[in-house]
Amino acid sequence: MKEVYTNLMKVYTRKGDAGETGLFGGSRISKSSLKVDAYGSIDEAAAFIGVARAFVENKEIKDILYMIQEKFLVVAAYLASDANGINKLKEKIEISDIEILEKYIDNYSKQLLPLYKFLIPGEDIQSAVLHVARTVVRRSERRIIALNEQENLQPEILKYVNRVSDILFVLARVVEDEVAVKHISKTLMEKLTVEEKKKKLTLEEAKRIVLAGEKKAKELNLDFVLTVVNNEGNLILEEKMDNALLASVEIAKKKAYTAAALKIETSVLAELVQPGGSLYGLQSDSKYIVFGGGCLLKRDGEIVGAVGVSGGTVEEDMTVAKACVEAFQAE
Repeated sequence: MKEVYTNLMKVYTRKGDAGETGLFGGSRISKSSLKVDAYGSIDEAAAFIGVARAFVENKEIKDILYMIQEKFLVVAAYLASDANGINKLKEKIEISDIEILEKYIDNYSKQLLPLYKFLIPGEDIQSAVLHVARTVVRRSERRIIALNEQENLQPEILKYVNRVSDILFVLARVVEDEVAVKHISKTLMEKLTVEEKKKKLTLEEAKRIVLAGEKKAKELNLDFVLTVVNNEGNLILEEKMDNALLASVEIAKKKAYTAAALKIETSVLAELVQPGGSLYGLQSDSKYIVFGGGCLLKRDGEIVGAVGVSGGTVEEDMTVAKACVEAFQAE
């Protein structure tokens, strides 16, 4: 059989075929022993933390998870050593390693949203895999506690593994909060976008408004100029029918602008600009038109623009303008 190598080392040695494995330090024990179960569980936990690291998007959290994976190699090496091997280990878990985790736990805990009920993992994949990693670490902790009752392990090992499960719980909540905030922000932005669109009069809507006005004009057998502006009085669309008077171009535009700028139908202004009226004197301003033919366009009670019509008598202009408004409201 062809031998399998990885980095010039055999993947299999056949030394464990009888159900035993070697510890760092030289001794051999059964693979069913609590010691092997303990460091095997740490290996499993590190793998699950790796899965979480692959899914998590937050760069700082990724770095924390990688740091824990590195420290779990140290934990596993300690647990996989006999007394002779422990003395040879170059690196061990220190109090400072535990303090680093506690600092992260404290800092992140301050940022968490209030928790009113027990968490049920699964709201999103990132937090879910962190919770899975947490439960595997908890199981590893139980194995190590059981082993400690036999071997009297280094206390920092137990503390570190315990803090890892704690920080994984906190990080799962952090990620879940981030996802929730993003979802809320996205929903609000979508709602605001919809609301903004409602306030805006589009070119397509302006075309339909003008088309309705032209239809009514043909019924009257007259040619008009039809102008549509937004709620700020800025031009969206202007349409001059073939035989409409050239002067009607400026008049229609001013009617639409007047309605939008003053938020009022131009037909109402005729009375308001009379001596003693609230807008007396406005008729002297060339920007405004104070007779019928300028109508407001409203959506859900909000003014989104105005239409101005000129080409016939005041009554005829108002008739065409009314047809434009009715077509917009029907849409």
